[in-house]
Amino acid sequence: MNDQDDTLAIVWVGDNESLATWCDYWAQLPVIAVDTEFIRRTTYFPITGLIQISEGDKAVLIDPLTIDEWAPLKALMVNPAVMKVFHACSEDLDVFDRLLGVLPTPFYDTQIGEAYASAQWSLSYVKLIHEYLHIEVAKDETRSDWTQRPLTDAQKRYAALDVVYLAKVYPMQIARLQEKNMQEWVLEDCESLKWQYQMNSDPEQNWDGIKTAWRLSPAGLTLLRLLFIWRDEQARQENVPKGQILKDRTLWSLAKMLPTHHKAVSDAEELTGKQHRLYGEVILEKVALVNQLSPDEYQLPLEMPLPSQAGELTKSIKAFIRQKSEALNIAPEAMMKRKLLDPLVRHLFDGSDIDWANPAMTGWRRDVIVNPVLEKFKK
Repeated sequence: MNDQDDTLAIVWVGDNESLATWCDYWAQLPVIAVDTEFIRRTTYFPITGLIQISEGDKAVLIDPLTIDEWAPLKALMVNPAVMKVFHACSEDLDVFDRLLGVLPTPFYDTQIGEAYASAQWSLSYVKLIHEYLHIEVAKDETRSDWTQRPLTDAQKRYAALDVVYLAKVYPMQIARLQEKNMQEWVLEDCESLKWQYQMNSDPEQNWDGIKTAWRLSPAGLTLLRLLFIWRDEQARQENVPKGQILKDRTLWSLAKMLPTHHKAVSDAEELTGKQHRLYGEVILEKVALVNQLSPDEYQLPLEMPLPSQAGELTKSIKAFIRQKSEALNIAPEAMMKRKLLDPLVRHLFDGSDIDWANPAMTGWRRDVIVNPVLEKFKK
């Protein structure tokens, strides 16, 4: 079956009063499906072109280019009585964070849900709809410029079907999850996704994620942190991608060299002449700041990658996790992501502490997989 449906009801909302009226209606419902369309090719922040909401019957298309009173939608997005359903929502979280200053709560992600419902990891929207509704969804408007006006009928239809179908799939997927007693597991992972988004959005929390940062000296790590945080602030101010300010590789190269004059700055990897002209003085200021610190004020060294001797332990734990996931019929990637696997391996290999503040280490996962791994592989 294709996605042709001549009875599809599409409502365009382009003024504050209409939005408020619709938000009052949605606030009385237990569930709504939500999606966004945006562009982000040359900017730090997403430029929202459209917001779509459906209860499974009508598709309401909200025009962010003509609405400026967002309080009703903001209230809806944090209304605890209304479940907001998305698919692969990490970028949608960014849109609402930027536009409304809040993250949808509570929310449900059908991509996460399907990892538990059918053990399919990172399932696309097109495949999800075919799985449940046996409909072939056309994706020919995926690369549209959603900030252009007027939108074509094809664009409106494409955007509308995204949420109408999602609203229909949600109860079907929930029914599968309830049969497996895993609905709460999915909701826990959705909350974990929100926590991870907040961590990734905070340069103070993720500056040390640059590849091979562990190779740097304490002074170099200190400079890396200062430059990473400055770069994020600068990119926000200029509203450009962070790599347009300085690439990760350039930050690492500067942190390794700790340059004290412009000639040394110009030797940094992948640094353009324009970047040097714009930001060379700032770079030297950050280096001077590091050089004024005493060694006991430097960043502590980062953990080195696990040695090759830990490889067998990693393989054994992965095999154990796969067996568990097969027994439960869920995707092994949902059972234990690599960012969570590494701390477990490190703890078992050399006694490193585990960060129990990470929500992905708590809830169902702690009882079903984390503790069993620790018990089975402890020395």
